[in-house]
Amino acid sequence: MGEDGRDGSAEAGEIAIRGPRLLLRALRVDEIDAEWQAMVDADPMVIAELPDEAAFRARLRRSGRLEDGHLDLAIDLDDTLIGRIQTFVPPGRPLPPGTFDLGIGLREDARGQGHGREALRLFSGWLFEHAAAQVIEGATDPANIAMRRAFQRAGWAEAGTVTELGREWALYQITRNDWARC
Repeated sequence: MGEDGRDGSAEAGEIAIRGPRLLLRALRVDEIDAEWQAMVDADPMVIAELPDEAAFRARLRRSGRLEDGHLDLAIDLDDTLIGRIQTFVPPGRPLPPGTFDLGIGLREDARGQGHGREALRLFSGWLFEHAAAQVIEGATDPANIAMRRAFQRAGWAEAGTVTELGREWALYQITRNDWARC
């Protein structure tokens, strides 16, 4: 991988992060429909509400580029899309400089194999090394034991709760200092 965090296969300016098994890369245009359908079909445990379709599709067309705290990447295993990982600015909750909110979703058949943990570690490392992150946080439904375990196994710590979109979420985070100790 080059010093800019790209693996050489991304188009100019697009972020691509290669790990032992996974490639985090820009979504391809022909994958956006499947990502929208995954949102429509998502378990209510993992998303608070369905986003505006046009805005969601527009955001995914910008995938692979960090803009105003937003970055969407495909989680690719052997040239197959198995999920998506992203940073975003939560509605009604501006983030301090150097803080990123992270979300991740894996296809059901890709869960339980360590892919979520690998994607979290790859993306966290890139944010600390290339995006000046000081704190990365992510929230999950308190009943989502698999996601909570993935955060913990990736070195993140439970940091309380946060209420967004009318729901209380378990909040996890990792700081730059914690990352350096991992």
